Amino acid sequence: AAASGFLKPLAQDGKLPMIVALSFAGAFGGLFQGYVLSPTLLLKTRVMTNDVFRENMNFMKTTWLSLTIGCDVVRNEGLLALMKGSNIFAIKRMFDWFTRYIFSDMFEALLLNLSTTGTLTTGEKIVASLMGGTLSTFSTLPLDVLVAKSQDAKNAGEAVSAWDMFKAELDEKGWSGLGKSYMNGFEARLAHVCLTTIVMKTFAPIVYDKLFGNK
Repeated sequence: AAASGFLKPLAQDGKLPMIVALSFAGAFGGLFQGYVLSPTLLLKTRVMTNDVFRENMNFMKTTWLSLTIGCDVVRNEGLLALMKGSNIFAIKRMFDWFTRYIFSDMFEALLLNLSTTGTLTTGEKIVASLMGGTLSTFSTLPLDVLVAKSQDAKNAGEAVSAWDMFKAELDEKGWSGLGKSYMNGFEARLAHVCLTTIVMKTFAPIVYDKLFGNK
């Protein structure tokens, strides 16, 4: 909201295209979100990659062990370990929201040029968000994978460089193996990005207008 409040007046004064102003506002929001959410993402990744959670356990034991992960990280690695991989994650979130907005806006502009009515229906906006989300997924996938690898439980207590991880995996697996590694879980990632883009880009303004548009 702060970034939007600063950038939108520049667009209204003709100093920036509105599509650029809104995209950069999303990018700055994503950057801030990345640093705030990074500790929770690290804990989630530790739970998902810890071999303990592959054993047969009842619900209560699984829940309890999940809750103790954070304490274990702080006790064994220090408080700052909660921010491990935060720079990569913040940059990823910045590019996430920048690309989701700008690609969706580009497709909306394209569909608007093809429209005979001069406006877009909700369905057409959803299509633009789907296409924008798809391009965003492809463009940010490497960062998404690097974040997960840097916060993996196997790397606990180690200083991890994103470039060193990428280079080591490339040397070990070659370009073909690296591509397969980075495409693991692509379908789930694509579905997630497309859904969140539709919700934030298309449905959120509709809900906002319904709630506050007439006030």
